[in-house]
Amino acid sequence: MDYQQYSPLTTRTAEEIAYNVRTYFNKVYTWLALSMLVSAGLAIYVENDVSLMFKVVDNYMVLGLVTLGIVVIMCLAANKLTSGALKVLMLVYSALQGALFSPLLHVYTNESLGLTFACTAGMFGFMALYGLTTKRNLSGLGRTLMMLLVGLILASIVNIFVGGSTMNLVICIAGIIIFCLFTAYDFQRLQQEGAYLDDEVDREKGAILGALGLYINFYNLFLYLLRFLGDRE
Repeated sequence: MDYQQYSPLTTRTAEEIAYNVRTYFNKVYTWLALSMLVSAGLAIYVENDVSLMFKVVDNYMVLGLVTLGIVVIMCLAANKLTSGALKVLMLVYSALQGALFSPLLHVYTNESLGLTFACTAGMFGFMALYGLTTKRNLSGLGRTLMMLLVGLILASIVNIFVGGSTMNLVICIAGIIIFCLFTAYDFQRLQQEGAYLDDEVDREKGAILGALGLYINFYNLFLYLLRFLGDRE
């Protein structure tokens, strides 16, 4: 959904627009919080089950591809899927991401995980505030950020085979910057959607997809910061 396609409704008052935005974000935050709780719960559960942990590690690539497939389906087939189907996919995606994160609980110390989470929350909150309050139109960032993300993915693949500590550091910094900008961009986009989306079904679907985007931003920002700041066991 592209908010640039919406035309402002001049018959609405500022109070009505503010109310629509607020209720829309309440739905987004609810799904974002629920998704994070599901991920955290699965990560802790898998960590405490050694046999299940080995199964996750042995099938890590397969699970990663499944999570990617879920994101693709949710984004490309949102108009064909019901809001109920999107909700189920969102919960499954969150559970899988939690399982994929569980091995890192053994790799990094609890102190570094806590510190990284705090840093991630602070940066995420700052960029969210910027996206909601800035007068600058960030819509033009969308295509550029997608191109940078593709470049980041390709660089990460190359780094697996021929990279070193310097390249790894550059990739971490680039990932942090890209997902910080994505956060500001998505919050401004959601603000516009909340103001101008009328259909209740579209608002429900938009809130789920919005939560998915913010979840991906937070999750990846956390991972890149963890690689940069984390202390290994």
